[in-house]
Amino acid sequence: MVERDSELVLLPEEWKVLAAFGLKSYQQNEPLSIDSSKLLDTALCLETLQKIMPELGAENLKVTASLVMKRMAFLTLAPVLYAMSGFDKGLNGSLANCVFEYPLENRLWLSKMPLKNASVTSWSDNRNRWREAVLNQVFAGNLTLLVEQFYALTKVSKRILWENIAVRVFSIYEQRILVSVSEEMESKAQADYAYLLDKSTTELFGLNENPLTVFYRDKQLTTLSENPIRVRRTCCFYYQATEPPVYCGSCPLPLKKPNSSRKK
Repeated sequence: MVERDSELVLLPEEWKVLAAFGLKSYQQNEPLSIDSSKLLDTALCLETLQKIMPELGAENLKVTASLVMKRMAFLTLAPVLYAMSGFDKGLNGSLANCVFEYPLENRLWLSKMPLKNASVTSWSDNRNRWREAVLNQVFAGNLTLLVEQFYALTKVSKRILWENIAVRVFSIYEQRILVSVSEEMESKAQADYAYLLDKSTTELFGLNENPLTVFYRDKQLTTLSENPIRVRRTCCFYYQATEPPVYCGSCPLPLKKPNSSRKK
């Protein structure tokens, strides 16, 4: 059973952890921001992407949409997943509750993630059902909708967009949650991550299949990496917004171009 209690909030120390991932208090009419739900409006979404494109240094809307998705995926998922798996608290990550900020400086994002309502849910007798509800809000109720919208407007590959989201899920769990949660929460966090990677986990995405699992594979040493990495299956187009071209640390393209520069 999922319970919402008006008095249930993040503790100050929990807020501090999530603020490091971009969570911030909501204020109306912030400059360079838009209610995330408004991105489902074709005209407003195009207008927003067109504003961002020159600031990113992107050459077209397809590149812009991919890089925007990378940013939105991190800002949305990091607080929601850490609150769930680290604190046993559920933030509402639905489009209706999120605000997308898009300030950039020298092509670098300065955006954070305001939530209109930062109260949290807890669970009583069924954590799995509560977890499903929390994840459904942030995936089926947010990121899945944006994947469809960005594809419809720019024709950027859904596969690229979903891998952008997948690599965020992987890094949030492997580099942030699992290495820092309390001993009490460790087994829950591992179970949450396994659930997200389970092929049979589909409903929370609002899709017929799990869009993350195809991108999860063993890490490997490459000629361009000092440590094992999980090489992407697709390219996110980051190199098309840098001059000279720089590739993400897990990009497959530099393996075919040995003299290319990787982003650390």
